[in-house]
Amino acid sequence: MTLLVVLASDQALKLLLSRCLGPNALALGPFGSVRVVAGRLWLRRLGGPCSGAEIWCLWSAAAVPLVIVSALLPSSAAFVGLLLGGSLSHAVESSLRGSITDYVCLRFWPAFNLADLALAAGATGLVGKLLIVIPAMVF
Repeated sequence: MTLLVVLASDQALKLLLSRCLGPNALALGPFGSVRVVAGRLWLRRLGGPCSGAEIWCLWSAAAVPLVIVSALLPSSAAFVGLLLGGSLSHAVESSLRGSITDYVCLRFWPAFNLADLALAAGATGLVGKLLIVIPAMVF
């Protein structure tokens, strides 16, 4: 469920902002602005162009272990959903449009979007959960 909420929210927000703002920016005062900018998926930044099939193979290869972790540790399901939703949003957009749309541009941080926030929250939560559970299983 979290996966679908992140995917739908991120894509809807991108569509809304690109229609409402267009090439303009919404100022956030001294912090930066909200504006639509095109970025590249980190995989494309590292290795150059890659096909949609490559993106989907990599996404699937990463999704399977996350689903297994979620099945073995049900309390991590929300974090796994955030990771899968954020990465799915990026995979869909990158394979369809060839780029990722970011819209929050802070003066002190690279541009990002809701999917990036979901990825960061999911990864942080899952690592934290594993750091609690694994030592408890060992002892």
